[in-house]
Amino acid sequence: MSITTVSIFLVSMALQVFALSLLPASEGFMRPLPTAALVISFVCGIGLMARLSASGIPLSILIPVAAAIIPLALIAVGVVFLGEQAPMLRVFLLIGACILIGLASSVTR
Repeated sequence: MSITTVSIFLVSMALQVFALSLLPASEGFMRPLPTAALVISFVCGIGLMARLSASGIPLSILIPVAAAIIPLALIAVGVVFLGEQAPMLRVFLLIGACILIGLASSVTR
């Protein structure tokens, strides 16, 4: 996997995390500027994942890795920037779920 591919993936993750972190600021899509930033960021992030898929990266790798990174990053954003609590049980359960997702995606018939 090239450094370009990894970079595109990381930018895609960052854009999606940024977009989802704007959900509270959009107030249910009622505030135009946060909503526009959310939609643009999310579309660009998903667009980059589509480019990776088109370049031959299997969805069976892209989606599970994204499913692990995005929720963990959003917990960090919530704690650091939004003042949310992150009970250790929630964090450990999410990490366990991410491990299970990774194991399930690596199973072959």
